[in-house]
Amino acid sequence: MKKVLRWVATVLAVCIVTIVLNLLVEGVPLLGTPKVENIDRVVVTHTSYPDDIKEITDEYYIDLAEALLGYLHYAPLKGLTDDTPVIQITYIMDDGTEVVVKANDKTVWWNGKPRAIHDEGQFVKMCTAVFYLQNG
Repeated sequence: MKKVLRWVATVLAVCIVTIVLNLLVEGVPLLGTPKVENIDRVVVTHTSYPDDIKEITDEYYIDLAEALLGYLHYAPLKGLTDDTPVIQITYIMDDGTEVVVKANDKTVWWNGKPRAIHDEGQFVKMCTAVFYLQNG
């Protein structure tokens, strides 16, 4: 019985260490992101395009806006910056509630709390490319 318990403890310890290392290396995904089927529309603002506020109702771009959150991981051990947000995406849900994500190159504000972005600059570049650097 002791051998079995020792084996189970070893496997459990290896799993925990692997998960923790993966989160430190890859970053922690945002929890509680909205589901695409519950999003009614999306409003996107960008500080480099102050006169071009995008209100999106097209299903394709709503899918993209929701999928972008999957690339947004934060690093729990990185320091935060005091910079202002560059991009803001507001997800307006079917029930009228709003979910807001703001970001600059180094920080994401999710549910009002700032977190250091794991892949600095990636999220803002992708949002800019998807919503502002295409026709339409």
